[in-house]
Amino acid sequence: MPLHREITLEGGQLTVWKVTETHFPVALSQASLKRLSGMKREDHRHGFLAIRMLLEKAGLSDRDVFYDANGRPFLEDGRHISISHSPPFAALYTGTQAYGIDIEQVSPKTQKAASYFIRNEVIPAGFELQTHTVIWTVKEAIYKLSHSRPLSFLTDLHVHPFDLAAGFGTATSVFPGWEQEFLFQFMEVEDHILTTCRIRNGG
Repeated sequence: MPLHREITLEGGQLTVWKVTETHFPVALSQASLKRLSGMKREDHRHGFLAIRMLLEKAGLSDRDVFYDANGRPFLEDGRHISISHSPPFAALYTGTQAYGIDIEQVSPKTQKAASYFIRNEVIPAGFELQTHTVIWTVKEAIYKLSHSRPLSFLTDLHVHPFDLAAGFGTATSVFPGWEQEFLFQFMEVEDHILTTCRIRNGG
């Protein structure tokens, strides 16, 4: 599993691996073995195991990660964690600053689903695939920061106009009781978009 890139963020580290192997020499807890046995798709299993490999690279282990009632991962030592995988990539963030991360392949399926998560966002002509994918990853990353609030990607989250060449932008949540402003950055990872997002001013 070759290391694809390491990215230093404010307060933490983001690591991206390209999954190429089928054997993952990692120790798993009974809870993780149970989760793994319930995954029918091979790429989902590989992504799950690849994240465990990344945890070991970060000095952690499978037993350091716990999940709340909504399936949201957390670390007992107080550090923040965010996880994402989209074949063949797996990504892990850990650090003292809260970030949500998401990686997604640029493909027509995201554009076809636009009516479910895009309402007022600006989509430049000729760049629909990339723009739709960035917007999707931003909203996914925000959801990972939301502590499993029942956000509507269509009506509660808005991504402000951004420049694809710049690689950053801002977004807003208008969810009642969780009105927030966000800063996000994104980059191309081969045919994928990798996005990191945090609450403005660390709120």
